[in-house]
Amino acid sequence: MNNDFDIHPDFRSIKGREQALGRWPLAMMNGFISAVNALSLSKFKDLVTREVIVGVDRNRLPLLIFKSKSPASRTPALVYFHGGAFVFRHAPPHIANAARYAREANCCVVLADYRLAPKHPFPAGFNDCYAALKWTIANADQLDIDPQRVAVGGDSAGGAFAASVAQKAMHEDGIKLCGQLLIYPTTDNSGKWSSLTKFANVPPFKNLSHTALWEAYLGHSLAAGTPRYAAPLQGDLADVAPAYVETAEFDPLHDEGNAYADALFAKGIAVSRNRIARAIHGFDLVAAGSEISKNAVSARIQFLRKVFGLPS
Repeated sequence: MNNDFDIHPDFRSIKGREQALGRWPLAMMNGFISAVNALSLSKFKDLVTREVIVGVDRNRLPLLIFKSKSPASRTPALVYFHGGAFVFRHAPPHIANAARYAREANCCVVLADYRLAPKHPFPAGFNDCYAALKWTIANADQLDIDPQRVAVGGDSAGGAFAASVAQKAMHEDGIKLCGQLLIYPTTDNSGKWSSLTKFANVPPFKNLSHTALWEAYLGHSLAAGTPRYAAPLQGDLADVAPAYVETAEFDPLHDEGNAYADALFAKGIAVSRNRIARAIHGFDLVAAGSEISKNAVSARIQFLRKVFGLPS
C-alpha cells in the first residue's frame, strides 16, 4: 500500500497494524506503554512534576506538569490531551513533545492522563480533559501561570478532546482560551469523508475501522446518536479560540481535519493551517527525527508563542 502513494521516504518503513480493541490486548499494550513511559520521563526529571486531582466523577486524575526553569514568572499554559484512538495511553513521543513545547514556547504544559475507552466510554475521558483545564486555571497561582494565557491542544483523538473542551469552555463557562492546537485531529464520526477509506491501509493503520473506534469511544452504536461534545465538528464553533489545524496528506483523518478548519474559518475564527505534504498519521510520533517532523513541531511552537504573546 505504501507504494500506492507518494509517501515521504522518512515514513515509508513504518508498518501498519490493525487496531485491537479487546480488553486484554489493550491492557497488555497500555501496560507496556506505561513501562516505557517511566524510562522516558526520567530523561525530563528537571522539567516534570506529578499531580493527582479529583475529576468530575470523583475519580483520581493523574497529571504530568512540564515547566522549564525559566526566570520568568506567570508563564502561559498549554493543557494537552494526547492521541491514541481514545484507547491508548500517552507514549514517549508525547512526553518528548510536551517537554519541547514547555521549553521553546516558554510555557507550563499540563498533560492529562485521562480515562480510556472502551472501559471508560464517553463522557469519562472528555470529563477528565475538561477537569484538567478547570484545575489548571483554578490553580494558576500554584502553577505560577497567567490564567489569561491558557491554550488547549491535542493530537488525533486528543485533538477531538481539545476542540470540544474549547467549545465547552466558551459556551458553558465563558472561559476565553487564547488558542487551540489541533494536530491531525479526529473531529467527526459521520464516516462520510473519502480519506477514511482511501487511506485506511496507510501506516500506521491497517484495515482501519473509523466506526469501530468511535463506537468503542462512545460505548454504543453510532445509530444511537452522538452526545454533545463527542464529535467537535457537530458542535457550536462560534466564538471559540484561535486555532492551529495540522493535517497530514495521507492520513485517514485528513478530510475531517480540513473540514474542521473550514468550519472554524466560516465562523470567523482565526485559523492557522499547516498541511503536511507526503506525511502519514502520527508522523512526528513514529519518526521524530525526520526534518518534516521537526519542522511541524516548530510550527506548532510558533503558533503557541504567537497566541501567548511571545516574540517569534
